[in-house]
Amino acid sequence: MSGISQRMAAALFGALLYLLPRELRRQYGAEMRGDFAAAVAAREAVWDTWSRCVLDLLARLPAEWRRRAVDPVERGDWTPLERVQTMWLELSQAARSLAKRPGFTIVTVLTLALGIGANVAIFAVVNAVLVKPLPYPDPDAIVVIRHHAPGLDFENLENSPGTLALYQEHAHSFSALAGATETQRNLTGGREPARITVLEAAPSVFDVLRIRVTMGRPLVDPDAAPGAAPVAVLTYRGWQSHFGGDAGVLGRTILLNGTPTEVVGVLPEHFPAPDPEMALVLPMTTPAVPEFGSFGMAGLARLRPGIDLAAAERELKSLQPRMMEQYELPETFVQSTGWNVSLQTLRDRKVGDAASMIWIVFGTVSFLLLVACASVANLFLVRAESRQREVGIRLALGATRARVAATFLYESLLLGLAGGVWGLALGGIAVRVLVAAGPPQLPRLDEVTMDGTVILFGLAVSVLAGIAFGALPLLRRGAAALGILTGEARGSTAGRDRQYVRKALIVAQLALAIVLLTGSGLMLRSFQRLRAVDPGIRPEQVLTVGISVGEGVAKERAAAIYQDVLDEVATVPGVREVGMTNALPLQPQGLNGSSYDIASKPRPEDEVETVGMYAVITDGLLDALGTPLIAGRDMERADAEHARPVMLINETFARLEFSDRDPIGQRFTFGGDSTWHEVVGVVRDVRVTGARDPVRPMAYLPMTTTVTGARTGLMHLAVRTEGDPMALAEPVVAAVRRAEPDVPLLSVRPMESVARESMAETSFTMTIILIAAVVALLLGAVGLYGVIGYVVSQRTREIGVRLALGALPQQVRRMVLRQGLDLAGIGTALGLAGAIALTRLLDSVLFEVDSRDPLTFVLVPVVLFAVSALAAWIPARRASRVPPMHALREE
Repeated sequence: MSGISQRMAAALFGALLYLLPRELRRQYGAEMRGDFAAAVAAREAVWDTWSRCVLDLLARLPAEWRRRAVDPVERGDWTPLERVQTMWLELSQAARSLAKRPGFTIVTVLTLALGIGANVAIFAVVNAVLVKPLPYPDPDAIVVIRHHAPGLDFENLENSPGTLALYQEHAHSFSALAGATETQRNLTGGREPARITVLEAAPSVFDVLRIRVTMGRPLVDPDAAPGAAPVAVLTYRGWQSHFGGDAGVLGRTILLNGTPTEVVGVLPEHFPAPDPEMALVLPMTTPAVPEFGSFGMAGLARLRPGIDLAAAERELKSLQPRMMEQYELPETFVQSTGWNVSLQTLRDRKVGDAASMIWIVFGTVSFLLLVACASVANLFLVRAESRQREVGIRLALGATRARVAATFLYESLLLGLAGGVWGLALGGIAVRVLVAAGPPQLPRLDEVTMDGTVILFGLAVSVLAGIAFGALPLLRRGAAALGILTGEARGSTAGRDRQYVRKALIVAQLALAIVLLTGSGLMLRSFQRLRAVDPGIRPEQVLTVGISVGEGVAKERAAAIYQDVLDEVATVPGVREVGMTNALPLQPQGLNGSSYDIASKPRPEDEVETVGMYAVITDGLLDALGTPLIAGRDMERADAEHARPVMLINETFARLEFSDRDPIGQRFTFGGDSTWHEVVGVVRDVRVTGARDPVRPMAYLPMTTTVTGARTGLMHLAVRTEGDPMALAEPVVAAVRRAEPDVPLLSVRPMESVARESMAETSFTMTIILIAAVVALLLGAVGLYGVIGYVVSQRTREIGVRLALGALPQQVRRMVLRQGLDLAGIGTALGLAGAIALTRLLDSVLFEVDSRDPLTFVLVPVVLFAVSALAAWIPARRASRVPPMHALREE
């Protein structure tokens, strides 16, 4: 029985030995079994001996595993568990080391958080606007058709019913094609009267975008036939906003501009409407004989499988001669206008010119991150050198060079991750600011969020940044670099090596700061030029209010309603002038344009018709906006009341057509209208489509004009006030309500807000680049100050000897100051070279400023040298005040 007990105890003890590390078990397992067997044989109490040995074994386990976690790098036979344990121990040690130096840790983390947070915020924009596919099935197959007529000063034109009808019939590259246009309607029959955004489109748009309804049915071809009963499909937003999500909305009749319209369907919640405010989709009625003119319709198409963009575009180009023949256009039309057609993916069309602005901003904040990493690397290098004694002790105690190097990498990784966490927090705040304050021209702005892709990007940047600046002290010639850290190389060569690395980092920081400063200087100059543009109006102290009677109201009736509103608003105390227009200056909404004829200048049949823009205005508008009258008379109230065929033209129109004669009394027709309109006045040029856009020939018509495209369904009230325009917002709105209680009101805002929006994209880009440049300059200056200060501290004895031997304080100051300015000079030279190469990318967003602007390239180095001189002068001044005896006693 005793023999059986001994064998069982030996077997159980042997099994417990597997709790020990594998290497220890291999070396000493047999010996431990032998010792256990001898101990059992020497004593009769088998299980008492077994329990003592087991307790001793369990007590030794933690120590053996800790030793095992410390030694595997020397043995080279890691197990997965040992790797995890080793990493955890190293990270714990790195965290404790960083906690002992809170000042260094806080500065480093905040510097990285600033750079990473900026990159995260802008990457969220890049991801939403440029990376994410549009939320349609197979979105890359959806294309937009555009035309070009540079000879008519129209680089881009949409489509006319005639062009789309031709492509629909003869183009074989598309599985579906649809025309669409975004309009507005007055809605009644919902919760309350409202002015809503509407997509008016051919029913085939459901096939182009592959839209499915969640309730009811989609639009079908019979809905667009002439004389068909009006129907509409609600968007989810429109269903919720105007009908409270009522499930019984299907079959309900609503009024759109007074026309009874049946709701036949509801789109899904996540349908990506072209405009987030869009409330419903209407069928676009196809004309019996489509016309070639009126290019205001978007053309959407879906490519057939196997057809690429280039092949489809070639087919459309081949159809242009057929179009010229079908619409009997003169043979010179193509040559004189530069007529052409092109295709663009829907995503590229939505992004448009914003892509270049977004990439410029992203490149800017990437440079800022590089500056932050260089600054942190310099701090990390100085700290690494200050730990020579600690590293030497660790080596003396048996640590390997690899373990010492790993210590620095783990610390830098922790700093990078900590900076990343705070950077994500700052990035989240910045994203909300960007969404709230971003330029309205930025597409898909509502889709900018801190999603998983953005968070992963932030973490990846954090890890890479941590590894980059942590590895820098170890990159220079491997063992030699570690020798610097351990103090094994204390000669002058090592000292120069240490200084070269730090100085190279400072030069890099200053060079990057020069690039950012140059970019911000160019954008600032561009913004100044943009603000200096004469808009043709005085936007200050002007309040604007959108008022809509709807497109279904006859012009005479609409004119009477609007005149009642004008009369009532004019009685409000504090109102100086009041007028109305269907197209406010500095924004393109409401404008229209068409070809025109002049009675005194008959156009030859083979001459291409030119295009003029026109808008509707009332009496008092020019005074309300502060637009001077150059010649003739202003619009009068009687012009609308008696339907007089009169018009005003701008200076550009007068110079273009009547440079050799008086424009007053000349007669025009627009868009095939048979009524001749007489020019009664010439007004100052107004930037009608935006501050960046050129002035076009412009005509102003009364509200009762017969020109079809001059719509009065939506008019904008312009009120010049005696003080703050928003202070009169409530009284003006109340006056409008007194005159017309049921008309929808839109966007009550000052005209200065409209003016700011026209410059929002340039302002946004300039602000981001300027902030990045200032931060980069400050980081560079702080880095220069730190390096020069460190050099001074290392040369305290030398400076003391110099002063003791008779050197003057000003000589010491000049010596130290020269070191800082030498670095600034090298950084400036490299930065200017980089700026010359990179600022070409700004050409697409600059306004009337050359990317080689001499003033900017002169002022930026001056600013950098001034800041660098200040950063170097402070330690230079401190060095010149070192007491010689104090410096000598340090040794």
